[in-house]
Amino acid sequence: MIEIDDITKSYSGTVVVDHVNLTIEPRSICVVVGTSGSGKTTLMRMINKLVEPTSGHIRIDGEDIAGIPAYELRRRIGYAIQGHGLFPHRTVGQNVATVPKLLGWDKKKIADRVDELLSLFQLDPAEFRDRLPHELSGGQQQRVGVARALAASPNILLMDEPYGALDPVIRAKAQEDLLSIQRKFGTTVVLVTHDMEEAIHLGDTIAVMDKGKLLQCAKPAEIIANPATPFVAELIGTSERPFRLLSLAKVADHIEAGEGAGEPIEAGASLRDAYAELLWSGRPALPVRRDGQVVGQVTLDALSRLAARPQ
Repeated sequence: MIEIDDITKSYSGTVVVDHVNLTIEPRSICVVVGTSGSGKTTLMRMINKLVEPTSGHIRIDGEDIAGIPAYELRRRIGYAIQGHGLFPHRTVGQNVATVPKLLGWDKKKIADRVDELLSLFQLDPAEFRDRLPHELSGGQQQRVGVARALAASPNILLMDEPYGALDPVIRAKAQEDLLSIQRKFGTTVVLVTHDMEEAIHLGDTIAVMDKGKLLQCAKPAEIIANPATPFVAELIGTSERPFRLLSLAKVADHIEAGEGAGEPIEAGASLRDAYAELLWSGRPALPVRRDGQVVGQVTLDALSRLAARPQ
């Protein structure tokens, strides 16, 4: 658990993080979202002491990090940034091995961990282990950056705009990689972004910041349905709210009896995808397919009700 207690950071009298209180549950993804200059990156960097707070306390599993040497803390916390930050003259394997080597792991344990992580991120170790970063695509570099951050099995992973430089297709794949890895290892993830779509897709909780203040912290559905301030509502986008709500649920949870006509939609698709297909195709219902078999339908009427403005 990460407990942020009345944290403030100021530079020459300018407050950039203003008395923030935030608790991040273990094995969850907390996405900190806000516009440029909102204080979100500064807040996150105080968790691994890349920035020292002006006042307040941060505790990890009950221990105040003020008493932990910065170098020791950073070896226990993974850190991934936009642009990956790989060492250009080190191979992929050497990059991933950075922290385990600092921790004194033996060579076999390091080699096994490197190959395990490369395989998890669908980078064949025999093919990629000895490549240099400039020989990789942007998406591959980003995967290696996250693999490096996870190499020493940290309980906490901090991510600062990790996918901002990726094109939409690669970005979507990288996001799915993160969700898969987080579920596998149970890592607590704190991710900073300015993209509300990304926050809703990835976050178990979303913390919205503006001008150094924490305006709201809640589950995505609560943020969408009941934004705490006009700024939060604006960040969500009034016209986008129904679609964002539908993106949180799966077709599998809203199957009705019946047999809609035409091409089926997969049960694992989001309700947003189903709604879009219903509107584009002009059909009142879509057949739903699970494991190759049609198991029911999802209807335009039902999704329209779900997307209705909260009362």
